[in-house]
Amino acid sequence: MKGEIGGVELRYVALAGSVLTMFVLFFTGYFFKINDLNPLVHPLTLSSIAMVILFFPFGLADFARVKRIEEAERRLPDFLRDLAGHTNFGTPMSEAILRSAENKYGPLSIEIEHLAGMVKLGIPVETALNDFGKRLKSPSIIRVGKIIKKASESGSNTSDVISLVSSFTTQTYLMRESRFADMRSYSTTLATSFGVFLFVIVMLDTFFFPQIAGGGLSGGGVLNLASSSYGLIEKLFSAGVIVQSAASGLISGVFRDGRLTSGAMMSGILVLISIMVLAIIGVL
Repeated sequence: MKGEIGGVELRYVALAGSVLTMFVLFFTGYFFKINDLNPLVHPLTLSSIAMVILFFPFGLADFARVKRIEEAERRLPDFLRDLAGHTNFGTPMSEAILRSAENKYGPLSIEIEHLAGMVKLGIPVETALNDFGKRLKSPSIIRVGKIIKKASESGSNTSDVISLVSSFTTQTYLMRESRFADMRSYSTTLATSFGVFLFVIVMLDTFFFPQIAGGGLSGGGVLNLASSSYGLIEKLFSAGVIVQSAASGLISGVFRDGRLTSGAMMSGILVLISIMVLAIIGVL
């Protein structure tokens, strides 16, 4: 199935590949004394790079999986309407499924073609519907399959039941899309707050701390203390930027659909931006 390698979801393959890549890089740096790859020499830099390697591929694969499921759920009412149209004229459910399978429903076609294949093999429709939605691992599609199964078993008003399910599925999808649209504003706020935080840190590292180090600022004990340890403070602020970028991305996933993993790709992107900016100003 698309999105899987050897029966394993692509996101988990990406995660395993990321972990293996990090292990090889850091093992090489540590045992072959390559300072640029040695986590003991550059802990902050390499841990930041590790976040990008870990988050971005996994997040990208998870994002593709979610989009595939969302598209399948968007096309589900179309399939149900076609199915209801066939059964409305007295066509048996098995024949209605075979006819509907001739149409294209995007990612949902995987489930429908599998369902039609089982029907062609002579497997009862009620039994075949037990597997509907399990390849995409979509609770909504699985639930619809169970409802159609019950309607088929009852043998009466099957077309009406399927039509009602189609309408309900459409409304559910539209409501969810509306909620996602509302949540995007919160994600935008998170990204904006991260941008402001990064800008402030850049200004401090670029103008304020060099003035302290060069003795351009004088004053009380606070500045004198900072002058002697501003390098450590720079590192702490840089670490704060990395943590902020990773956390902002993950929280954006929670805002989107309640899952931290939905924000993994955004975390990888924000951490990468942080690494590039901090490296350019020379504090990472």
